[in-house]
Amino acid sequence: MKVEELKREFSKGLIDVAQLLRKPIASSYDYYTDEILDEQIRDSIQGKVTLTHTKRGILVQGRLNVEVEIICSRCLNAFLYPAAFNIEEEFLCTSNSLPSSEERDDVIISSDNALDLGEIIRQNISLNLPMKPLCRPDCAGIKEISSYGST
Repeated sequence: MKVEELKREFSKGLIDVAQLLRKPIASSYDYYTDEILDEQIRDSIQGKVTLTHTKRGILVQGRLNVEVEIICSRCLNAFLYPAAFNIEEEFLCTSNSLPSSEERDDVIISSDNALDLGEIIRQNISLNLPMKPLCRPDCAGIKEISSYGST
């Protein structure tokens, strides 16, 4: 996956949580990323997330590994950057949601009981990318171009 793909709308990772919400509090289901993400990015992201029914909604916890193609800040060459990160986010049922001034659309379970993990995964990938990526620690940067026709 290229970093530009992260900036566009991320693939929807929709999960129907209706059955989980009907189960007792503390019930949980495990999902692997290949079960919830589109084919186009499935190979770039691996891991497992656990959805747990809480008093207020659904707690999402997981460990994901991703490879993103980014540009080196010194030599400007593209390279694959591996990142691993944990996700821990509580999605609230619309009936338990926060007052409208504090509401975040990305952490609300929709009225049709669909939970969208796509945006949360995209945000976590972005947060785990380096601000000044280097293809290798000893990258020399852009090579100077020799002058033409020197006499």
